[in-house]
Amino acid sequence: MIGCLVSHTSSYIDLASVGDVRPSEPARAWRRRLVAATAGACCLGLLGLAAEIRPHESGVGTHGQLGLPACSFLAETGWPCPTCGLTTSVSAMAHGRVGLAWRAHPFGVVLFVALAVLAAAASAEAVSGWRVLRRCRLGIWAWAALLGLPAAWGLKMLCGAADGSLPVR
Repeated sequence: MIGCLVSHTSSYIDLASVGDVRPSEPARAWRRRLVAATAGACCLGLLGLAAEIRPHESGVGTHGQLGLPACSFLAETGWPCPTCGLTTSVSAMAHGRVGLAWRAHPFGVVLFVALAVLAAAASAEAVSGWRVLRRCRLGIWAWAALLGLPAAWGLKMLCGAADGSLPVR
């Protein structure tokens, strides 16, 4: 029998009879709210950063404002890497320039919308305690990102080759 000694008496409590030892519902609710608040703050921070920087008209290079180096893949091959233009695209969306955002990287438009939806859902859960994030089906969003990024990159490559803007010389 697994048990523990209770105070100074010789009686034991059978832990098997206690049942499932999990945090209480209020403790889990506060933990969920804290996770939701953190997720919401991260999404809002990214959206705020995107609004703070100016999207580069060429469709790439906006990340230079953040102190990041230029894309070596683009410099070496003349073709954009899968994430070339993503920062520009999200920043352009934050500035309301959907056309530039789409030209820079189609997935950036999707990413911006996903960040905005996740920020709203996480904020709602953090404030209300309702399980909003669970209803967002985050797994579907993750699969959409895994499949959407290469698809959008391929679209960018095809459009660039068709209109003569790629490869960059």
